[in-house]
Amino acid sequence: MIPKDEKASEFENLIAQAEAAVEALRDTYRQQLAKDVDTLCEVWSRLEAGAPVEGILDELHSIAHNIKGQGGSFGYDLVTDIGASFCRYLRSAPRVAPEELNILQMHIRMLKTVSDNNISGDGGETGARIVEKLRILTGDDD
Repeated sequence: MIPKDEKASEFENLIAQAEAAVEALRDTYRQQLAKDVDTLCEVWSRLEAGAPVEGILDELHSIAHNIKGQGGSFGYDLVTDIGASFCRYLRSAPRVAPEELNILQMHIRMLKTVSDNNISGDGGETGARIVEKLRILTGDDD
């Protein structure tokens, strides 16, 4: 039988290893986030060039959904919040009016800002302002 102190030490060692693994993955996630944001920008540029809106919106949603799902796992809660807002807005109604497309573009710009500046966590006061601005723009009362 293993003494309690030894079990606690083993447990703490396992937790430290898991935390180190997550930290190592954060760098990989930052790179993936930058790629995903670049892809959002590329897809958006196709819309501006005249590609059919419906297919573009589906593509944007798919990318934003991935961004939303991964951010919080790696300490990027603001990314998750912006991605969630993006997804809710896209799925709440058909978004084809110019002002609606501008709101979608604002989400992409905010994700790019967060990625370019490596803003992690909830983004502090700046993050709160971003989330509030998007909430107002989208009319999201959640």
